This record gives sequence, C-alpha cells and structure tokens, in this order.
Amino acid sequence: MVGTVGKKANRPGQGAFSEKTLVKFMKEHLSKDYPNPRREGCPPKLTLERLAKQPQQVDPSVAFHVFHCSPCYKECRRLVAHLKAKTRGSRTR
Repeated sequence: MVGTVGKKANRPGQGAFSEKTLVKFMKEHLSKDYPNPRREGCPPKLTLERLAKQPQQVDPSVAFHVFHCSPCYKECRRLVAHLKAKTRGSRTR
C-alpha cells in the first residue's frame, strides 16, 4: 500500500488533489514502490539518456519499463534534471 503525501490525505468528498500534490505523490510512488535490486530487464544507460533527451525517439516499451522500475525511474529523473540545468546554464551565458 502506498503512503499518503503531505500532512492530510484527500479522501473522496474532500475535494480534488492539487496538481502539485498529485505530482509529488507520483514521484514518491515511482521512486520507491517498484524496487528492482537485480535490475532485471533494465535498458542500457544510453537508452535512458535518449529517453531523457528525445522521448519520442525511444520505443514506448522503455518508458513503460521506467514507470515500473524505481532504479530506472530515478536515473531518468536525474538525467532530465541534469539536462534542464545544462539548458538553463547555457541560456544565462
């Protein structure tokens, strides 16, 4: 079972989740609830890099795997964050 995010859990009848709360919940869920300690079925790092840079150019099965494998999800998030930081850095020059 997945834990709640934040101080209060929204329950039916209490209103909708905010987008921020939902995104936080999904990141937490995908980061923890799909352990794969043996890294079974994981794509190579180059494929994850390609997914981060050009997701439309990667087979959909790779994205499916990433959303069902916490280690790959965390690696892909790290790669995307690195790309965003790199892009921001090049715009400030």
